[in-house]
Amino acid sequence: MENWDKLAEELRSAHAEGKEAVELALLTREKLGAKFGVISFISAFRLAFGIPLPILQRAQAWQRFGWGGASISDAEFSALLAPWLAKQ
Repeated sequence: MENWDKLAEELRSAHAEGKEAVELALLTREKLGAKFGVISFISAFRLAFGIPLPILQRAQAWQRFGWGGASISDAEFSALLAPWLAKQ
């Protein structure tokens, strides 16, 4: 997916339909396919929800991303992003 604005809109729409952080992250990975990575995750969530960079840098440690290092659970990932998703 090349159009970042379209992806951001899809994420906002999915959130409005009730999808939470875990489902939104998995949707982002699905939409981006092979282009999905740390930078694309951060870009998509920052554009869609205005989440600050330091929060997204911590969120990239989510265990389902499997990017190595210290990982956080689904619950920690959701709690970390919840304040910004609640504003939508």
